Amino acid sequence: MRRKPTLRVARWEDKRERRRKAALLVLFGLIVLALCVGAALAVSRLFPSAPEPTPTVTSPATVAPVTPTALLTPVPTDTPPPTGTPAPAPTPEPSPTPPADPQGDVGTYESGDPVEGVPGGVDIRVASVDADLRVVFQPTEGVPAALAEWATEEEVLLWIALYEPVLDPPAGYTEWLFALDLDGDVETGRPVGSSRINPDLGMEVAVAAYYDPSSGEYATYFLVWDPAKGGWAYGPGRARFTLDESRTLVGLALPLEALTQTVAQVTGVTIVPEAMKGRAAALSQVEGQKVIDFYPDRPD
Repeated sequence: MRRKPTLRVARWEDKRERRRKAALLVLFGLIVLALCVGAALAVSRLFPSAPEPTPTVTSPATVAPVTPTALLTPVPTDTPPPTGTPAPAPTPEPSPTPPADPQGDVGTYESGDPVEGVPGGVDIRVASVDADLRVVFQPTEGVPAALAEWATEEEVLLWIALYEPVLDPPAGYTEWLFALDLDGDVETGRPVGSSRINPDLGMEVAVAAYYDPSSGEYATYFLVWDPAKGGWAYGPGRARFTLDESRTLVGLALPLEALTQTVAQVTGVTIVPEAMKGRAAALSQVEGQKVIDFYPDRPD
């Protein structure tokens, strides 16, 4: 006959059963943990997280220097006008209409030797510069009728009248230019003799209208001499330009206030109305050769 287990044996077996169940629970937990880790790794491989963004640095914009060719390189540009509002300088009484320039005196750019076959729009008859180089920015006399009310009271008015009309369109690159010495001092501005147009001018400003055959359009430029860099700087915006119905009159207008302040800021020169001087020129191409007419003529 089999004997029943004693109380001590029963307790031992019960404890062993509890240990077995605990071990099974631990094993089950480890299996579940392993499955969770594996699933997480699989998900990370399928859906990798986006990398953290890397800060970027924007390089500052650079402005290419103006490099004149021929007389000056045309560089039309729009730049904000300088701040501040200095009062425009008073202008003296204008002189009478300047005398006419001789017809047929267009010459080569390099030497001034006379040339034939000059296209229309280059031979200057007269301009808004006196025979002694004197310039008046806001004249009240001697202004061509077509420009009498074209410029405003706040603008500088410059003009060139031609013997022959500008071709429509011009045969090649053509430029109508003013070189301005705003204080009459040859020791300031672009050095005297550094180009054909200023053998006797310390020019602070160059303003022009030109025809660009590559684009088939007319445009303007306004440059100020920067003595610190020894080169041209952009003026504030563009000059306005007009060509009358006869195509023998070129007009340019630009704000007097912006001109006055820009010249003072860039060159350190204060405009002296009674001492201002200048020279006009018309430049073009004849069979690949640069030809030019000055008004007044150079003191050769």
